[in-house]
Amino acid sequence: MTQSPLLPPSVHLPPIRCIREQPLDGLAKLIDYLRTIYNPPVRGSRRVNRDGSIKTSRGQSQGGEDVTEQLRADEFERAYAVRWLTGLISQASLLQEPGDDYDEQGTLSSSYTPEDKVDALIRASAALIAICAGTSAARTFTRRYQFSSPLLTSDIEVQVRDVPIAVDEDTATVGTQTWGGACLLAEMMVENPGRFGLSEDVLGRAGRLRVLELGAGTGLVSLALSQYLTARSLASKRSQASVEVIASDYHPLVLDNLRYNMKTNFPDGAPASISFSACALDWSLYSPVAAPIAVPSFEEPFDLILGADIIYERTHASLIHDCVASLLRRPTTGALPRFHLVMPLRPTHTGESQTVQEVFPPTPGFDSHHVVACQKSARMDWRLCVLEQETIVCEAGEGVQAEVEYSHYVIGWV
Repeated sequence: MTQSPLLPPSVHLPPIRCIREQPLDGLAKLIDYLRTIYNPPVRGSRRVNRDGSIKTSRGQSQGGEDVTEQLRADEFERAYAVRWLTGLISQASLLQEPGDDYDEQGTLSSSYTPEDKVDALIRASAALIAICAGTSAARTFTRRYQFSSPLLTSDIEVQVRDVPIAVDEDTATVGTQTWGGACLLAEMMVENPGRFGLSEDVLGRAGRLRVLELGAGTGLVSLALSQYLTARSLASKRSQASVEVIASDYHPLVLDNLRYNMKTNFPDGAPASISFSACALDWSLYSPVAAPIAVPSFEEPFDLILGADIIYERTHASLIHDCVASLLRRPTTGALPRFHLVMPLRPTHTGESQTVQEVFPPTPGFDSHHVVACQKSARMDWRLCVLEQETIVCEAGEGVQAEVEYSHYVIGWV
């Protein structure tokens, strides 16, 4: 009997927000489903029949194997699987069996307690996260990136360390790995800094600029920007604006690796006009229902905020909106602060992108001259909206014919 082809994880898996509603046995089956895709068969374990076809123990046709291989090579689906597994781990404390599975003493009728099952799910999820993130996720791995700028005579190089993904207090440290959106955002920024408000005119004026990266992870975006600013500063004889770059994240292990990468790329420090630091930031502190609190390094607003691959649950867009609304500087004469967001897209899973458009509504016919005119009045009704949106298509990887689509949002005050 031939099995039906596997559905993509973004279609087959229940929404991340609904994980806590799934029975434990059902979650175990979903883990098995992901294992089928991302645990590749042992080399030499599939027999070849005399007619040249592949014989498998599952009774799948070669066509089914092709579908599995395609899913395994699909970078978006792999990233979604990691995010879903991370969501499962983060909700582990909320998982429980239906009430009718317990006896009169309140214990599970089977030989395995709910705690045993949840622990098994966490271990299996953590192992699959490492597999999904690639071979390098199981060990420390150093990556070197080169970025070109038409304004520089030579490429800049950034070196980042990816460390194994771990599970600490029910949270997976996916930020210790470098993801595709960060590579894309770093490349775009170095290639065309003017689009990010970092034109030669702006950087050549006396003054101070503040740049924040949300969910910086390994720090590739912030490091690329800092390396570009350093190279430009050393090559220019003009006066320089003072630029402060803050790479932020939440998990202590991610921050430790981020600071390591910062030290690796700037062993002797940056030029005097450039400041680069790694700081902890909890987005939920800026929720309207949270008690007001002063967060060191974030008390002064930012001129540019960056984010790549930071929305992988439906609640993230709202949290990020509140955070950006508190931290992005209001427009002033000659300055239009922006939030640049890059996230992967897939037609089969539009939930995350929809939440972005819900909290950052589009603004047809945006007129920057109107914003400049409004700067002279003490406006209290500024709104964060999508000013520009573009879709960027990237190759999935060497030897992989599939493509990955990203959406680049430019968000600002209107």
